[in-house]
Amino acid sequence: MDDEQLNELALDAQGNPPGSQARQVALTRLINGMIHSGRLIYPSGIGLSPDRYHDYRAEALQSLFYYICRSIDEYDIKLASVMRWANMLLERRFFREVSDQRRRNNKPVVMEPFEERLVSKSQWAIVLGDDKPFLSELVRECLEDDVDGLFRECCLPKYPEVNFQKLVLRRLDGYQWQEISAEFSIKMSTLSTFYHTSLRRLAPYIETSIRKTHSL
Repeated sequence: MDDEQLNELALDAQGNPPGSQARQVALTRLINGMIHSGRLIYPSGIGLSPDRYHDYRAEALQSLFYYICRSIDEYDIKLASVMRWANMLLERRFFREVSDQRRRNNKPVVMEPFEERLVSKSQWAIVLGDDKPFLSELVRECLEDDVDGLFRECCLPKYPEVNFQKLVLRRLDGYQWQEISAEFSIKMSTLSTFYHTSLRRLAPYIETSIRKTHSL
C-alpha cells in the first residue's frame, strides 16, 4: 500500500467509534498494510547481536501496533503521513523503551496466554456461564468463519502461505511450536513473534465478533 491508501485507512479508523468492529477492521488492515509495505524502519542498534536486535525490534513493533490500535485518534494527518508517524514512534519511543527495559531486567517480556489476551477469565465466566461453549470453541468458530477475511489476510511477511488463521488453528489443535516450525520450515522465534504480535492486534476484533455472533 502507498501512503495515500494507508492514510485513508487511518482516517477510516478515526471515523468509527472506539471498540466498533468497523474501527478494528480498518486498524487491522492499516497495520497489515504497514507490515507488508516493507517501509517500517530498522532503528539503530549499535552493539546488539543480530538475534538480539531482531528480538528487540519485534517487541518494539508489537508495542507500536498495540499503541496504534489504542491511540489512533492521536494521529494528525496534517502533520505527517501515518507511515512517517509510525516510524517516528518506532524509532524514538518503542525501540528505545524495549532496549532500556531489556538492559534493566536482562530478561524477555512474558506474554499472556491466548485466552487471557481476549478477555479475563472472570469476565468470560460471567458472560458464558456453565451451559455455554468453551471459549476455545468460540474462538475456533470465529477463526474458521473469518467473516471479514482478516485472519487469512494477516500473513507472515515473505511467507504468504503462513497466516494468522492457520497458526491459531494449529495451536488450538494442540500442535507445539516445534511441530509448526518443522511444518513450514520457519524458525520458532519468527512464528511465535508473528503469532503474538498479530494476536495482540486482533484480540479486540475476535472478542467483538464472538460477542456479536452469540449476542453476549
